[in-house]
Amino acid sequence: MNNAFVQQSKRNIENLMISGKYKEALDLCNAILSRYPEEKEFETLRKNAEKKLAKLNDEAIDEKIKEISPLWDQGKYEEILSELKNLLQYSPENTKIKNLQGKAQSLYIKQVEKLKKQFLGDQIEKLNRLLEKDPDRVISELYILERSNPGNKDVENLAKEIRRELISKKIKAKEELLNSSKFESIESFIDSLKKIDSKNPEITKLEKLTKQRKLNAILEEKKELIYKGENYMDTLIRLKKYQAVIKIAEEVLSIDKNDKTAGKMLKKARNAYFDKTRDESIEMMNKDNEKTRDEYKNNKNNFIKI
Repeated sequence: MNNAFVQQSKRNIENLMISGKYKEALDLCNAILSRYPEEKEFETLRKNAEKKLAKLNDEAIDEKIKEISPLWDQGKYEEILSELKNLLQYSPENTKIKNLQGKAQSLYIKQVEKLKKQFLGDQIEKLNRLLEKDPDRVISELYILERSNPGNKDVENLAKEIRRELISKKIKAKEELLNSSKFESIESFIDSLKKIDSKNPEITKLEKLTKQRKLNAILEEKKELIYKGENYMDTLIRLKKYQAVIKIAEEVLSIDKNDKTAGKMLKKARNAYFDKTRDESIEMMNKDNEKTRDEYKNNKNNFIKI
């Protein structure tokens, strides 16, 4: 390597160092060493430039940390984390930045949790007030809340609880209807509740109970008809209208297989119907035999002996 070039390059690097341009001096050292690695003088100059640049970076980092220090008292931890992240790009192994980053992260998490609790508290108060004074507005408010906070489990759980309370409130307000026999109106009311929360267990229980009550009412109505019509069915049996009795009894038993009255009437009608058809068959056979004997007496030639 030309000695004049070496000397000139050294002076250029030293001048850059004197001017505080450590990054440019470091880049020049690296460029020369990449071409002339045997020139150890530039290795020394590079190390010196690296130390100066590191010191300068540390001073700049300290200054920036000092600059953002008021943000701690203001609770602006998210902004602090952003600034520290930028600083870490210039000094990735800087312990001071990492410690401050850990502290800011911890405080930021606590701050977020506090804000979440405060937000939920405000929403609970608002929704409970609506439940008490204007329950018809609750569903629309829940819709807005859930749409504004997608994926928020706390909001989802709150909405579920408020829906449960709203459904309970509506059920309590309709106690008189629910204890009546107006099953069509009750079923319509249950359908309206399902629009609030189709998976609510209280609705499921109410629907099951209503279906059972409705079935019981139908059974009682059928039983009453059977009991009132028992004498009528006895009359039908005396009139040998067995099939009509069988049909009525089977209809009742299809609803309640344990109905003793219907079972009794069915058995009685079937036995009578069997006896009737048997007697009719025997009578018909006797008539046919008698007719055959008469024809034989009158027309023997038409018959062939076997």
